[in-house]
Amino acid sequence: MKKISFMQLIFLTMAYFASVRRIPNIAYAGWESVSFMIFAVLMFVIPISFVSAELATAMPEDGGLSVWIGRALSPRFGFLAAWLVWIQMCFGMVTVGAAFADMIATITGTKSLLSNDFFIGIIVISIFWLITFLIIKGVPITAISTYGTIIGLFVPLAVLLVFGTVFAFTHNPGVFTPPTEDKIFPDLSDLGTLSKLSGIIFLFAGMEQASSSANRIDNPRKNYPRAIILATCLTAGLFTYAGLVTDALVAEGSIALADPAQVFSVMFSGWNIPWVTAVIAGMIALSCITEISAWTVGPSRSMLRCAREGSLPPVFQKTNRHDIPVPLMLLQAVIVTGIALIFVFIPGTNGVFNTILTMAVALYCIVYIFIILSGIIYRKRHPNEKRAFQIPGGKFGMWLTSIVGLVGICFVIFTSFIPPASLSASEYPAYVLFMLLGIIVLVAIPLVIYRLRRPAWKQADVSAPKQAAASVRQQ
Repeated sequence: MKKISFMQLIFLTMAYFASVRRIPNIAYAGWESVSFMIFAVLMFVIPISFVSAELATAMPEDGGLSVWIGRALSPRFGFLAAWLVWIQMCFGMVTVGAAFADMIATITGTKSLLSNDFFIGIIVISIFWLITFLIIKGVPITAISTYGTIIGLFVPLAVLLVFGTVFAFTHNPGVFTPPTEDKIFPDLSDLGTLSKLSGIIFLFAGMEQASSSANRIDNPRKNYPRAIILATCLTAGLFTYAGLVTDALVAEGSIALADPAQVFSVMFSGWNIPWVTAVIAGMIALSCITEISAWTVGPSRSMLRCAREGSLPPVFQKTNRHDIPVPLMLLQAVIVTGIALIFVFIPGTNGVFNTILTMAVALYCIVYIFIILSGIIYRKRHPNEKRAFQIPGGKFGMWLTSIVGLVGICFVIFTSFIPPASLSASEYPAYVLFMLLGIIVLVAIPLVIYRLRRPAWKQADVSAPKQAAASVRQQ
């Protein structure tokens, strides 16, 4: 296996979860994003990344988190985890598609469409079905992932950090005035403030994917934790600053969560070169295509493995000559279509966007709870098993890391039930009911399916499907 350098691991880790599309969510939190980001790094990202790396190096074969959880807890929970990652992807890809729709409106100069729910819904559905069709036909669309990451993430981020700073200095220098303490720390008397945490946490969703690289770095016990800490701190620092610049340049109360090109429009229109915004929007649109294509294939591969192990009916074991699980791909496209129709029939883009994003975060958090519990149980059962990486500090280190992670995850789940400020008070009960029933139903479905499984569903010769292209998290 080809080794990767320390610096390569840092940038690879950043590529797994960093995305320019998340900057509006950070800007929406304003200066409070500083404390939210510190919380995310210390109590969410680092604990989960460390536990995931220990599990990945103990069980390096294909399958990822569903294999870790299946062996440590039970196959039932392994299937549940694979299902939740798959179904949250359907929610998450709707937000990616919404950003793509906004980029199309920006490129074509039809900004009025940014508030057109019908337009956003149709574009989301169309782009997901198009990418699904291309992947099924064997078009190597995932091959653009490297270029999409560089062009769609690092270039726009660098432009925003450099030119945004210059523009802010010349047009709104007050943004660089040190904030008062009450601006950095959220007002806990207003629970609505805590709802902004989910948007920031989603920046790091999929962080466990990077743990597979722990087997490929020299001296992982020393270098992996250093790389993770540096990568997350670098990501947190750069994106927090980008969010604060965006917050300073976009008029108060006007931040569009689904429009990452909004701040570029402010800058380059102010400099009378609005065409540059269209170029940046094209770059971000490419990153959206990259992200959709990667996530369209990745989780469906895990579900295919579960199907071959007998957790799903035989129809979902079928693949075409390109080794693509066609029935699963078509089913997820139908689910994405149903979720995207929410944009069409429920007014208020920011509120809908927030709700869909928060559901994705809550579902992923359940998976992260399983990962933490799997780390504890697997270490207890196999204390002497050799691992390329092991959480420092022995049992104390494992328990401390796990407890901190569980507290952080549970707090994020709690905040997901707090209605966002973009909703009116009359919409609060519907929001809480949607979140509660949504989580209950989406967790119950795979448990019922697993309960009703039949011995005949299991493939006679179960072979793990080919490892999918790495699901790069640019959200």
